[in-house]
Amino acid sequence: MHQPIRDNLEEFLKGPAPGIPNEFHEHLQACGDCAQELHLYQEHAELLRSLHADIEPRAGFYARVMDRIEQQDRNSVWSVLLQPAFGRRLAVASAALVLLLGTYLVTTEPGEPDYAAVPDVLMTSAPPAVSTSALPDTLQQQRARDAVLVNLAAFRQ
Repeated sequence: MHQPIRDNLEEFLKGPAPGIPNEFHEHLQACGDCAQELHLYQEHAELLRSLHADIEPRAGFYARVMDRIEQQDRNSVWSVLLQPAFGRRLAVASAALVLLLGTYLVTTEPGEPDYAAVPDVLMTSAPPAVSTSALPDTLQQQRARDAVLVNLAAFRQ
């Protein structure tokens, strides 16, 4: 659709209007595509006008609609969250929860164990009375692993 038709389309579809310029009518006579498209628009406009009936709603219709809208607003979950009293209660409950969780973490967390003193004691303690040659091979291997682990744990730079 070309510009002269686009500019005056609304006025033309409303009905006979004296304000439509001559170039509109000249373009319709010269351009068959625009004339065909405008004819389709006219048919659609007539159909829409025939569907439009002057039906008035019953008395109180608008009041009933407004009452329903207000009821839905009051019963909404989001309206409860927006109330100031609920917001304060939620803030206090959140603060209490944070306080309880913090207290729980502080009181139940174990203190720092004294693992650093254990390897020193093990390394300086006297060897066991049982000779290692009398122990089975698996127990000797376990003691060797333990000795390496103690040395690694006690190593300080």
